[in-house]
Amino acid sequence: MVGQRCHAMRSIRGHQGLITAHTQGTIEAEISNLGRHLISVRWDTGQQMYVFPEEIEIHQTMEEWHADTPLMHDPIAGREPQ
Repeated sequence: MVGQRCHAMRSIRGHQGLITAHTQGTIEAEISNLGRHLISVRWDTGQQMYVFPEEIEIHQTMEEWHADTPLMHDPIAGREPQ
C-alpha cells in the first residue's frame, strides 16, 4: 500500500488543517494504534495526515498505471509507436 495514490472521500479536519474532498495524496505508511488502523498520507497540498482507511479511496499503483497506459508518442524517436 505504501507509495499508492489515493484521494479523500470527504473533507477531513486534522491538526494541520482541512483536507477537502477529492484532494489527492500518496500513502507513506500504515500503523495500528490502540486497535485502530491508521494510514499516513502526504497530500498534494503539502500536508501530512493520519487518516482512517474509510476516509480515502486508493488508486492504482504507479506501476499498474504505467502498465495500463499505452505510450502515445515515443519522445526519443519522435514518432508514434508501431
